[in-house]
Amino acid sequence: MPFHLPADVDLSSPQIKLLLEWLQVYEGLNAEGFATLLHDDFRIVALPQSLSLPAQNKEEWIKHMGAFFGLATGLDVGHTPCYSSLFTLG
Repeated sequence: MPFHLPADVDLSSPQIKLLLEWLQVYEGLNAEGFATLLHDDFRIVALPQSLSLPAQNKEEWIKHMGAFFGLATGLDVGHTPCYSSLFTLG
């Protein structure tokens, strides 16, 4: 279901432009595209800290997202047929 913004939202605001660029990069599964959207001193810290995951800087996070996107593009989509006629009530 698509998300719709309220009619009074200023679509020319820097925040909306950043959000739209972020969504384009994410939708295109292009981890390198995040490089221009993140600040140079970007850091991400996993919580809770009891997980003992190390903090990641910009380059490490982009590499991590590249691996994540690689998983998404490596999946093969299949289907399972439904044989509803096998289970007719009778």
